[in-house]
Amino acid sequence: MNNPLVRVLILNWNGKEHLEECFSSLVEGCQREDVEFVLLDNASTDESVSFVREQFCNDPRVVVECLDKNYGWSGGNNRGIIKSIENGAKYIFLLNNDTQVERNCIDNLLEMSEANPDIGGLAPKMLLYNQPWLLNSVGLECSIIGAAWDRGLGRVDTERWNKVVEIVGICGGAMWLKSEVLTKTGYLPEEFSIYLDDLDLCLRIWDTGYRILTCPNAVVHHKFSATWEGSTEKVQHKYFLNTRNRFYLMERNFPVSKIFNILFWTKWGEMKALGNAIRKAEFWRIQKHIQSWIEAVRYIPEARRWKKEMATRNQKHKNLPPYWHLIQKKTLFCPDIELPVKGWYKPIYIDGKKFFPMSKYAEIEHKGGDFSFLCGNISSEKTEIHIDIKWNGEVVGNIRTEGLKKYTFDLPAGVIVFEAKKILEAEQIGKNYDVGAWFQFESLLPL
Repeated sequence: MNNPLVRVLILNWNGKEHLEECFSSLVEGCQREDVEFVLLDNASTDESVSFVREQFCNDPRVVVECLDKNYGWSGGNNRGIIKSIENGAKYIFLLNNDTQVERNCIDNLLEMSEANPDIGGLAPKMLLYNQPWLLNSVGLECSIIGAAWDRGLGRVDTERWNKVVEIVGICGGAMWLKSEVLTKTGYLPEEFSIYLDDLDLCLRIWDTGYRILTCPNAVVHHKFSATWEGSTEKVQHKYFLNTRNRFYLMERNFPVSKIFNILFWTKWGEMKALGNAIRKAEFWRIQKHIQSWIEAVRYIPEARRWKKEMATRNQKHKNLPPYWHLIQKKTLFCPDIELPVKGWYKPIYIDGKKFFPMSKYAEIEHKGGDFSFLCGNISSEKTEIHIDIKWNGEVVGNIRTEGLKKYTFDLPAGVIVFEAKKILEAEQIGKNYDVGAWFQFESLLPL
């Protein structure tokens, strides 16, 4: 296709098991003819390429582009970005292969971009694939020491997340970009390998005079998982890359005028991280920090060269970069995140009694017969709890209470689902997650 308006780049390496859902959602959810869906394959060996060609290339909008080797996330996407710009695409949508887009996702991103010429990038609302009432990301947060995390991760998708707001960066799993901006910013930093490369690009988008916003009516479902877990070597390498890349990010982007403030909090953050490593007897972390410091010092000349190059391309800022008001000055590292299991969070104990907080939805296996439990609000926030109880898809009971009450239901064997109609948000109850209600079970335990 010549001069497509949008090119969606699905970077893939041996991810055949994800491609049917991903491409089906794209071709069925977007009816525009000026959009290309590109399998950007990083030299897969699992028949990903032949699968897409056989299953989806009957649609002229689906294109397969094969790279000669695995260039990693940044390298692979950069080659796709360059090709997209050469082909005349006005917008580029970087999309993980383990995602599904909701209908009109691309249309909504396009509509918002076309209506706001100063937008350089947009962050769709990303939901957890297996628990789609929970957020994966609505943009990125970044701290003064270069640490970054997904905004909203693990929170219930309530109305507060539907506001369009400025954000410092976009999660690389679903990243909408304006092509003309990339000709000014340069591309993803391949020396990062992975982690924080998406944020590095976003900071440069801000530096070119464009804004980055959320687009909450463009929804993407992501098979979020703790990748690289299980292998000690991989976990440790991930930790090193995240630590080293924080320094790379700061050296390349943060303002010299704030260097003493940045150095103070960086030193504090490193001391805190080392103290935690000693306390937990995870001494390998100390080694990774030392390795990161060495790499950060070695990178200074390249970072200076890069800053000079960017200064010749873009406007210079008299005071602070335009994104600086979005940088977190109090929270240094990613806050602790807890994701529920089957809708239940880890139990809490009050006066020796075990209570299970539930998310918006939760389920429990029932063997049949009487089913008794206490349910209600045990927080200091005096708000009514409203829960629907479902069995076999039908509502069989309803709970409305401000206090803690006992309920008994006689139900056949099967899965009982609890649905919270009201949510107590984390800020109200002093937790890092949102809660629909608290339960105390007399016999069955959810976890």
